[in-house]
Amino acid sequence: MSFIGKFVRAAIVGVALTAVAPAAFAQEISASHLAVALDVVKSAKASRGFDGVLPLLAEQVENKLIRVRPDLNKQIVQTVEDAALKLASRRSDLDNDIARIWAKAFTEEELQTIAAFYKSPAGIKFADTGPKVVSDSYQAVDAWSNRVGDELLQKARDDLKAQGIQF
Repeated sequence: MSFIGKFVRAAIVGVALTAVAPAAFAQEISASHLAVALDVVKSAKASRGFDGVLPLLAEQVENKLIRVRPDLNKQIVQTVEDAALKLASRRSDLDNDIARIWAKAFTEEELQTIAAFYKSPAGIKFADTGPKVVSDSYQAVDAWSNRVGDELLQKARDDLKAQGIQF
């Protein structure tokens, strides 16, 4: 699955999660609530799809700078990579931001239940295999829709032909 696909899917999940508990937005998030939310994010591997964001940003910056100064290609690549490595420690900020979204969508008690699930054997398996299952499901939907769409087109043509209409 492409980075953009993962990003869009994660954004949809984030929007859905924020719609689940609108009343939670009004409450302040305690440190313990945020800690449980972060535990869920990590246990669920909910932010792993964003691991490629910094490398993608680095590549985009490299490309911008190289277009301006192609003669400095090697120096630009090295400089951007060095700068990106220094920013890698900021990745935890993203996890904290995502945890805050979860904390707004779920009570602390609900998050404790979710965390317990993700730490169970089934939850661990779900976190590890869930993205592949979702991806495979989308592929199945695509294959099914192609088959059924072809069938529908043929059936409609046959029915129209029976009515004296030719395509």
